[in-house]
Amino acid sequence: MISTVLAAGSALHAQGVGTTQQFGTEDLCLLLDSRSQTASLASTDPDDRSTAPDGGNDDGFSGANGCEAYRELDQGTPVSVLAHWEGRKGVLGLFFRNFWSDAYGLPMLPGENNRTRIWLDGSTVHDMPLANYFRNSNADPGQIAPFAGPFTGHRSGAHVTHAQMVWKDSFKIALDDDQFANAARFHRVAVTLASPEGDLLMPDMAVWEAVAANPGQWPHQAERVPQQVLLSIAANQRSQPILVPGPATLLEVTCQVSDPAMWSDLWARFSWDGAATPQVEVPLRHLGGMVEAPASFAVDSLLLANDGSRKLSCWFPMPFGESARLQIENRGSNPATVQVTYCTKPGVPEASWGYFVAQNSREITGTGEPFLGPRLTDCQGMLRALILEDFADTSGRIEDMHMSHLEGDLCVRINGNRGDDHTFAASETSIGRWGWYLTPADSPFVSDTSFQSSLMARFLPNNHTEGRRIMGSTYLFDPIHFVDGIEVLLEHGVQNTSNADYSLSSFLYVQPGTARETIAEIDIGNVSATHPHAEPAHEVEFVAWNTYVRHGGFLRDQFFGTQAVTETVRSIRDYLRFEVRPGAETATNHGYAIGLRLDRLGGSSMGVCQADVLVDGEYAGLLHVCTHNEVFPWKEGGECEVQLPRALTDNKTHFTVQLEPRTGPGIDDLNIARIKVYSYLK
Repeated sequence: MISTVLAAGSALHAQGVGTTQQFGTEDLCLLLDSRSQTASLASTDPDDRSTAPDGGNDDGFSGANGCEAYRELDQGTPVSVLAHWEGRKGVLGLFFRNFWSDAYGLPMLPGENNRTRIWLDGSTVHDMPLANYFRNSNADPGQIAPFAGPFTGHRSGAHVTHAQMVWKDSFKIALDDDQFANAARFHRVAVTLASPEGDLLMPDMAVWEAVAANPGQWPHQAERVPQQVLLSIAANQRSQPILVPGPATLLEVTCQVSDPAMWSDLWARFSWDGAATPQVEVPLRHLGGMVEAPASFAVDSLLLANDGSRKLSCWFPMPFGESARLQIENRGSNPATVQVTYCTKPGVPEASWGYFVAQNSREITGTGEPFLGPRLTDCQGMLRALILEDFADTSGRIEDMHMSHLEGDLCVRINGNRGDDHTFAASETSIGRWGWYLTPADSPFVSDTSFQSSLMARFLPNNHTEGRRIMGSTYLFDPIHFVDGIEVLLEHGVQNTSNADYSLSSFLYVQPGTARETIAEIDIGNVSATHPHAEPAHEVEFVAWNTYVRHGGFLRDQFFGTQAVTETVRSIRDYLRFEVRPGAETATNHGYAIGLRLDRLGGSSMGVCQADVLVDGEYAGLLHVCTHNEVFPWKEGGECEVQLPRALTDNKTHFTVQLEPRTGPGIDDLNIARIKVYSYLK
């Protein structure tokens, strides 16, 4: 049966490669196909309990914490697999890496610059020392294609490439391992996966390289037709709104003040199409990546810029259908004058788009309390940028503050799932991608997809000191796509105890209304004759090794305040099948997906879990899950979803789904606790 399924799968991929659509600066607001997915694998401590041996504060330092996808032996050589996806067309968005030696400016340590390989569709396409993937554009010898151009480079600790590599079926990146000097520590690999039909939206690299070559200037191809308004805003007041008729896309907002001190009190409040509350409410200076005065740091990033003093620009496209209301609020005790220049392009994007949404959170973190970012529900969209500003001083107003570095992991949950398909490493690698603590800023990481201001210090009265810093990234090549909401937080002060006064601004494109709904849920092991989630209600059939009960939590549960769960788990031997009955009243022609909760509790010897998925006996896709966690057993969400081809489900009010586990070296058992069936509405 397996050989027949594999042959059918190959034929399906050959017939349905889909289209690869590219976008430029004016199209950043376009949303991915709802059944496309984004995923990130990054270094993180898999045992985040405060009672753990490392206090949940390893994050890749030991190299023995299991933060890679999995480990394997290649002709006797230990290999750390950083990322591995199969069963879907996709494109690499980001490969990030730290090196130990860069923390101190030392030569590379033995074992750091190990052999690193990338496989596309089962073939080795790149095989070279790790550092060769991150050469600067002025390197001697030069960069190595496709790891070339302004979006590949390195600096003290931070090695980044956005080289776009597209595959039809599988992607894998691995390096020869050294448990300490190399291992999987401080890395991030991000990808965008196509819909089952192979439709893939990705940035037009040539367009964005042209933007990078002209930092701080108009980045769009449309004609720039500026309009200016001078706003005089009294203390503790809002300006008269600037009303912009639509349909149109706002392509530029440039603001200029006479005194840099004014930036501290000015807020942007923008709303689209008559919204009751502003969709944009952030410090105005964050639209230009500006740190609060009296600190000063100029930024010339792709879609935002400031001169470090009186002027800033934001070029994120902001589409609206009927009208836009632009308002600036002065929250200070002194009047302010702001000259606003804005540019629009008539009409709205032809493809599915989202409103530009920017939200801000600010608070002094407390030990044991995560720092909460945005939480959006009943919507679909994409996270496109994060800006984190750090205010620190030794006056005593911040408890347990060490003036040393930003702490805590960035945690993102999408679509209401508790899985870890968007779990990131520490703040430095996830938000700023800028490398080691307290390292200075330099050109490669000021004018591309990320920036950071280093630490700007000054003396305060009574022998106190103050430190300011701002860091941010535009997730241009590595967006975070969601179809049913998103929740962002910083795990700060839970086990890391260097607190701070944080301000986090998130830039998203959001379309109201969820893009999918759950139409069925199967509680494996529940054999009730009446419960709607029980196996009999879905005609579940299987051949199983055994059934057992597992209790435990998900990675990051303690940061989100979610509790452990207890599930009955079935280890599948040959197959598990179940019926899906959307019914005529809910049947859609937008497609379906299945999501699974799997028990992946195990040690570092685990590899991958794979199962072929069939719909009414025809090959529909591959379940492919990377493996191990020695503490938290459950995986669900994006990494355990399989999108079903519409050709097999359209116009059906009833169909049968069957899972057939693959077996072989490095493939682990399929242990299922729960199944959900999703129907797409958009």
